[in-house]
Amino acid sequence: MNAALSPRTDPMSILVVEDFRLLRLSLVEWLKCRFPGCVVHGVESGEEALKHCLAFRTDLVLMDINLTGINGLEAASRVRAQVPETTVVMLSTHDTPHHRLAAKNAGATGYIAKHDMETQLESTVEGLLASRKRTPS
Repeated sequence: MNAALSPRTDPMSILVVEDFRLLRLSLVEWLKCRFPGCVVHGVESGEEALKHCLAFRTDLVLMDINLTGINGLEAASRVRAQVPETTVVMLSTHDTPHHRLAAKNAGATGYIAKHDMETQLESTVEGLLASRKRTPS
């Protein structure tokens, strides 16, 4: 086995950043059920997201664009700058080329319009987690 690439032994970690409490709680519970081997947390602000990512290994962040305080784009940019191994996917009610480009420029790996979450979220999370299962040691 290649010593540079070893299987992960710790659980994968997902953070949901959503200021709408009911949606945040629903996403956290759904992710826990769908991905039972993952540790899933939820926070309501970009500031809390950055603190969480700095304090705990976080593999994947699902972040709303429209957050109070610093918005999701700024929070994503800060997370990527300070914890570059963390993958960020933006969630938004807006589905425009402008919003998608802004998310990409902020360092987001993906973008899911909230009206498409039912059809895209599971496969997106599954694919991103699978790509992280083998990491450089």
